[in-house]
Amino acid sequence: MRKLLAVILIAILGCTGPQKSDKPTVAVTILPQKYFVGKIAGDLVEVNVLVPPGASPELYALMPSQMTGLSTTLAWLGIGKIGFEEGWVDKIQQSSPKLKYFDTSKQADWIAAEEEQHGDHVHLHGVDPHLWSAPDEVKKIAEETYKALVQVLPGHKQVLTANYAKFQAEIDSLDAELKATFDQLPSKKFLIFHPSLTYLARQYGLEQVAMELDGKEPSPKHLKDLAELAKKENIKAIFVQKEFNMDNARQMANEIGGEVIQIDPLNENWADELRSIASKIAEAEHLQ
Repeated sequence: MRKLLAVILIAILGCTGPQKSDKPTVAVTILPQKYFVGKIAGDLVEVNVLVPPGASPELYALMPSQMTGLSTTLAWLGIGKIGFEEGWVDKIQQSSPKLKYFDTSKQADWIAAEEEQHGDHVHLHGVDPHLWSAPDEVKKIAEETYKALVQVLPGHKQVLTANYAKFQAEIDSLDAELKATFDQLPSKKFLIFHPSLTYLARQYGLEQVAMELDGKEPSPKHLKDLAELAKKENIKAIFVQKEFNMDNARQMANEIGGEVIQIDPLNENWADELRSIASKIAEAEHLQ
């Protein structure tokens, strides 16, 4: 009898399936944005991250099921000048014309390889997209995120405003922590495979030396030059994002007698990951 009841219960659960949330869905491009939206919107929305963990925000292509899901999404909060958005924003807006798109990088102070003046405006070339590595830039992203959420959730402005103020205070606190960590470093130079910490380096006066050049694998000559620099500067750590092949970094580590340290700037827990990165950069000083 008990077995029969268990079978019936399983059958009922199987028929009903998981219950869909009645909360509106907001799409974001990368995982750190899920953290930003969560801090400001709390549990008012479900967050759909378009670029999944482990995928490249530069090269990722949406699955057909993701395209379909966007047709019922309240809004898409973009992160700016990354390959994914530049390649997909027009396609998504054409297939889901009711979807509201917000560019949260509107206030960004971009770092570009070169600037070209055209009349009263400037064209940027070779723009580094990794804004979210710096608290100063995330404060601006948070402001644009807040304004977008107020626009699509006007009935919750009071809650959104209170949460936004708390989040800004948290960013200021994190900034103070990171500054204290980096200020005490005798050396401000670090070696990294993919230049994902450009904005972090600018904010705290660090010097990021990248193995990768213009998104391409390093040439033998570039690797040789970097090895000579690392030996001269006594750099013993090479930072690598977990999404990237680590072979070249391991080769370099063997050449300079150092070690490879993995970081995850695309981690959903943005604040803890920045603390971890700062700690690893500081600890790398002891390897020298």
